[in-house]
Amino acid sequence: MALITDMHCHILPGLDDGSLTMEETLDTLREAKRQQIDRLIVTPHFHPQRYVVKAGDIHHAVRLVREACAQEGIGISIYEGQECYYYSGLVEQLDTGQALTLCGTRFVLVEFDPDVPYSFLQNGLHTLRQSGYVPIIAHFERYECLYNERHFAEIRHQQFLLQMNFDTLLGRRGLFGESRWQKLVRKGMVDYLGSDCHGTHFRPLQVDKAMRWIEKKVDPSVQTRMLKSNVDRIIFG
Repeated sequence: MALITDMHCHILPGLDDGSLTMEETLDTLREAKRQQIDRLIVTPHFHPQRYVVKAGDIHHAVRLVREACAQEGIGISIYEGQECYYYSGLVEQLDTGQALTLCGTRFVLVEFDPDVPYSFLQNGLHTLRQSGYVPIIAHFERYECLYNERHFAEIRHQQFLLQMNFDTLLGRRGLFGESRWQKLVRKGMVDYLGSDCHGTHFRPLQVDKAMRWIEKKVDPSVQTRMLKSNVDRIIFG
């Protein structure tokens, strides 16, 4: 298995609904290394009604986790970000640094409600773009409005970026032995894959299981683009 980057995870201890303790965080990072993950962009939630995680708390937690990794001999690179829930005030929060982009760039991992109306999703994405940000739609497979093929095609045509969760590839297969999500990945229509891992207690890492299917079924050039090249553009700006 090639070394990969996980660009969506909730493994900072005690900040949101992810990892609860430093011990759980370190156990998760050890498992990440076992599954050949060598870089993580940590993305605690920014949600105005649920998790308003302060940027300073993220910086502090990342510093502590990096120090603990060095002490424990866990060789993994950790970068800062957030998963930002879209609402009318998000741009202002990003502009003032109260909500974080990915790795200090203009890329924003943005999530919506699963039943978001397509018009609201479109408006949010265009508002972010017009404000100078590059939105990446978090776990796009959750949004019912994008099950509509015309809506999905329009999003692709407008060049908005799509992130899928690794474990989505492990779901039930379709009528002809391949799920809709597997087909989109195989055709190169997904820009990023992330674990959305929340530690060891909830949604643990299953990257290795998904990678076995990816390495068998997906063209190497598509793999490189999804798992390395696109993420490099975030990490290195």
